[in-house]
Amino acid sequence: MSPLQGWPRAIARPMQTLARNRKPFPRPLGRAGKRFYAGTFRMDFEKQRWRRAAALQGGLAALHSALLLCVLAAPAWARTCHYTWWSDNPAPYLDAIRKASPSTPPKLAPGERIRAGIVTHHFLASALMVRFFAALRAESAPETIILIGPNHFHHGSANISFSSLPWKTPFGQIEADEAAVHELHSATHLPEDREAFTGEHSAGVLIAFLKYYFPRCRVVPILVDVNARETQLRELRPVLVQYLVNPQVLVLLSMDFSHDAAASVADASDEQARQALLALDAGKAKDLSVDCPRGLWLLLAALDGLGRVRTQISEHTNSARLTGNLRQPDVTSYFTAYFIR
Repeated sequence: MSPLQGWPRAIARPMQTLARNRKPFPRPLGRAGKRFYAGTFRMDFEKQRWRRAAALQGGLAALHSALLLCVLAAPAWARTCHYTWWSDNPAPYLDAIRKASPSTPPKLAPGERIRAGIVTHHFLASALMVRFFAALRAESAPETIILIGPNHFHHGSANISFSSLPWKTPFGQIEADEAAVHELHSATHLPEDREAFTGEHSAGVLIAFLKYYFPRCRVVPILVDVNARETQLRELRPVLVQYLVNPQVLVLLSMDFSHDAAASVADASDEQARQALLALDAGKAKDLSVDCPRGLWLLLAALDGLGRVRTQISEHTNSARLTGNLRQPDVTSYFTAYFIR
């Protein structure tokens, strides 16, 4: 009698089929069988290991080739220009120009001209920038402007950085003076350091003003890090002297003065800075409360080498006076000045 007799047909037939197709349990392996299966397992394991090793070696070779290609070939994302502050929006600049009070041009004797200047890069003091550039435009029409500024964030690969790329401004593109950049490279033996200018407001804020007030000029931005070596600066100094002699070139230093001090402390520090500017005393630059001491040394040393230069300080103020918060604990102070010969 079948054990499934009496079960419903829908259940009994599948069960009978399973019973007929059931395979017997494997018998225990003898020594020879064990050795055979163990050897087969080892062979499969070795094959898989060699396959993985070959795949890894091929992947490393491909990675090496890709890295070599990145080093030797110019990447598709290579930078083609720099961007000023608000490069697509002229409104902040135009608003500052509209609100600023009229400027007073510097007093020049017959035969004198402005060779260089100092201006802030803190947009809180945008009125000082506007008056500085408006007065400068009334007395000067440079073909090239050398703009020296601090490397606040130590970006890039060098302590002195320059670039031959153009700048996109809200008033159109301003070109770099590539010949002047080549001269800087020859003097310092430093390559271009384009990434140093990313997000650097000492250049990015002012270059838009340069395009507005001097639309046909070219620009040569130079960032001088606080760690720039004295030997590098001395190599650059004679090149800057030649620029100062050239009537078609204007040299500007983008620099703020006292930082993070009470107004009374800032005023005392600024008086020391005033005396150094009037005397063209490059030796005191490193001891002043400024954000570009190396750039100030470079400018004053070059002006001193030019001879018979006089300083005319146009304006001096600080962030406490501009905001009306005279108890501000972290004051930043500003000078605008012209160097005349």
